[in-house]
Amino acid sequence: MEIKVSIQANISIQNGKTNVNEILLAIGNWSKKVGLDVCKGVIENYQKEIVTMLCNGQGEASWLRHEYKGSPGQICTGGSFHSGGTRNKERTIRTHMGELKVKMQQVVCGVCGKRFSVLLPLLKIPPRGKPTIKLQHMMAETVTDLSYRKGSSRIEGLAEVVIPKSTLHRWMTTYNWEILMDKMHTETNWKNFTGIMADGTGYKRQDADTTKGDLRLVFGVKDGPKKLIPLGAWADKSWEEIDKELLQKRPSDIQVPVLVVDGKDGQALENLTSATQRCQWHIQNQLGYFLWKDKVDKQQRESLLEKLSGIIKIKLPKSDYQEISPEMQQQVQEKLKESKKSIEDLIQSFHKKGYIAASQYLRNALEHIFTVVEKWLEIGYMPPKVISLLERVMREMGRRIKKIGASWKEKGVIAIAHVLLTRIYTPEQWEQYWVKLLDIQNRCVVKSYHISFSVISSCTIPGHY
Repeated sequence: MEIKVSIQANISIQNGKTNVNEILLAIGNWSKKVGLDVCKGVIENYQKEIVTMLCNGQGEASWLRHEYKGSPGQICTGGSFHSGGTRNKERTIRTHMGELKVKMQQVVCGVCGKRFSVLLPLLKIPPRGKPTIKLQHMMAETVTDLSYRKGSSRIEGLAEVVIPKSTLHRWMTTYNWEILMDKMHTETNWKNFTGIMADGTGYKRQDADTTKGDLRLVFGVKDGPKKLIPLGAWADKSWEEIDKELLQKRPSDIQVPVLVVDGKDGQALENLTSATQRCQWHIQNQLGYFLWKDKVDKQQRESLLEKLSGIIKIKLPKSDYQEISPEMQQQVQEKLKESKKSIEDLIQSFHKKGYIAASQYLRNALEHIFTVVEKWLEIGYMPPKVISLLERVMREMGRRIKKIGASWKEKGVIAIAHVLLTRIYTPEQWEQYWVKLLDIQNRCVVKSYHISFSVISSCTIPGHY
């Protein structure tokens, strides 16, 4: 089927005084309205032709598959229809171009007698009040950057569609965003992970016994310590629960070698990973805090932290592990033993000087300071040893849930986290997700168009002199 659209417009320009901004604004506003009018005309003419074909027996029953009247779940196989008339009230569809109002024609099945509108099943028009897919895409991207109140105003400005902030919130919290994270748990991803990073941040919680909530994130590290793949976001779940959930999603027989954490208590994914590496930056930062608790003055603290930094920094060769000589591997192993001994001596020194908090902290951290080096010697590649990439994630997440959003329910904060993580860290996955939902297969294309211009007369706009 082809539909011919003819458009003619008269545009008045005040001679010698109009500027380019006025032309762009006037034509832009006009083109928006024309676009909606063209969509309305195309849809209503398409509907009219389809109804005519169905009622004349020229259509296909598959166009309007429906349940047998009075028998839910049973599909009617009839292909005979007759007109049911046109509804007086137009149907309003909220789209990314604005509100589209179309007249709905009805047909009646000649087999089961069911009456229904043609366009709803034929064009897969969303249920009443629900936005189209493209508008949903716009809404999701807007509310991850702005608050619901500002997001509502932004959408109204861009799409000229009024969507209350309560509607935005309801839609975001009821949509199944977990599917975005499920797509990350592929066997290829898990095989290429050199490690796992985990961290958490607080948020202000609604409708709970306490207003303090915990949002926890887990990422896989791919291609060395360069790229993060989000594996999930959880609100108010323990690390033990998260460990069990990820273990179920991880492909069988794949063991991730190292978990990298900042060193806080409870950050453990013991079943998912074989070893834990404490972020070396956080070790120095947190030791400074414990030295301060032990009343060590600033100058001495800086000297001790600089000494620790020199101990824990073991430079590993960047070459392929198979190409490293046995002599070089032996040197790394000896350096590892030397560094461990230096840490133990530092702990003893702290204890003798009465730095109880600092010595206890360093003793607890010792087991996980050199995991990266040990894994390099064991399996031949270098997992990440700091969580600086994850720190950027947490800053962005904190900006969204603490500064833009005032307080959250569990579903709301998880929804925002899933969308934000996918948009930032796997943007190609985000776009592919919406392309699939849009179901674009070039079944409607503008084959050709022609634009011509002619000056009718040289005149001024009425009312301007």
